[in-house]
Amino acid sequence: MYTLLIDAPNSKEPIRDWLRAHPKIGPELVVLDRDVVAAQLLRSDAAPALVIRNGVAGLDTSPILSVSLDSGRDLPPILVLCDAAGEQKVKGLGEPALRPIRFPLDQGALHRALDSITTPKDGDVAIAFGVGEPPELHFGHLVGESGSMQRIYKLLQKVARTDSTCLITGESGTGKELAAQIVHDLSRRQGKAFVPVNCGAIPENLLESEFFGHKRGAFTGAVADHKGRFEMAHQGTLFLDEIGEMQLSLQVKLLRALQTGDIQPVGANRTKNVDVRVVAATNKDLEAEMAAGNFREDLYYRLAIIPITMPPLRNRPDDIPMLVRHLVDRINQRTDFPVSGISRGALDALCAYEWPGNIRDLRATLERMVVMAETEVLSVEDLPHKVRAALGLGTPEDENEVDAFAKPTLPEEGLKLASAVDRYETALILQALDRTGWNRNQAATLLKMNRTTLVEKIKRKKLKGPGRKDAS
Repeated sequence: MYTLLIDAPNSKEPIRDWLRAHPKIGPELVVLDRDVVAAQLLRSDAAPALVIRNGVAGLDTSPILSVSLDSGRDLPPILVLCDAAGEQKVKGLGEPALRPIRFPLDQGALHRALDSITTPKDGDVAIAFGVGEPPELHFGHLVGESGSMQRIYKLLQKVARTDSTCLITGESGTGKELAAQIVHDLSRRQGKAFVPVNCGAIPENLLESEFFGHKRGAFTGAVADHKGRFEMAHQGTLFLDEIGEMQLSLQVKLLRALQTGDIQPVGANRTKNVDVRVVAATNKDLEAEMAAGNFREDLYYRLAIIPITMPPLRNRPDDIPMLVRHLVDRINQRTDFPVSGISRGALDALCAYEWPGNIRDLRATLERMVVMAETEVLSVEDLPHKVRAALGLGTPEDENEVDAFAKPTLPEEGLKLASAVDRYETALILQALDRTGWNRNQAATLLKMNRTTLVEKIKRKKLKGPGRKDAS
């Protein structure tokens, strides 16, 4: 939020219009007429990122200058519109937050001043890695102090006190498996097995055997008795990841196992009773899948006794600096040339990006930045092309790399290998999708990869087919 203070009787209306026309301010302009109101706003949780004050009258005794001393908070930049005499007065106050700009004023001069203030200096180190205490890992897994994560922590603690089945939903990369692990670790079942299974990664003809086990000789290749995932998780927790990918034929048997606790291995004549707490997760809209006939309604309500929705990273940008510190510190432990910090400009860019792949996407991006960095401090130049392009931070260097994958020839000036590989991968995925009419199963077969892996790449790369709103 940005604030304009107009407290001089000769304020000119065009200034307000010029500010509203500035792309970094626009509708986020709050017009106030008293310093005391601005001081209250500066002390609040919704403190503005910039203050513009028209005139220097009473500035030396203004309550806005006492805010940082009273609250222990640094003042945002304060742009003071003044004449030559006022400029000397502002400089004489010795307050680094005050930035004078002299009349006469035109729109171009004002916008240049705003850009110089609102654009951070990339050379400033925002985070020094390996310095100070590492961020607290809640229950040993999740990182973040935002309001949405605090609510998740409280909910996970409540859920862990019961044996009720719970369904964790959320976009890919939001930490659904970590949340499931927390439920297990805080429950009475801690110390027993936590058995994860990806329902979309097991071949259809092996699903029943993987879940419920089989007896020797039950089918060709069954040379010995085999415990299924339910039996492996006896007295512990069974985590069913990507539950939305489960075949309808197995959904019926899973529902029976949840209701009775009884399982029957393939080829067995008797059932076995198991004590298992089931936690399921999906990035699909299961209600839409039910409407389409792809998911059983009775199974859905059995699984979703306690629903938990993991927030996407774009909804908790305040957690990104903490995540960056945590992730880079871990990456540094595995690299021969660890980085020592990240610049203010690069960190601000990471906070502004929407992260379609969420924390998994952020982790992969940071690892690429660390590996490819040419200096000890990560900078805007180390950001991958997709981030810079989305934020309008592209460079001429990027223009030369656009079609680098088309001909495997190394340019004279070189290129960033990770960016070229990413574009080459995208091109092949699009070719496979176009050739199969955007049938993801057939495209995955062409690319010789798991369907779920392909779906994650489509989402992360925001690929869209003809006439489709999305590619999920």
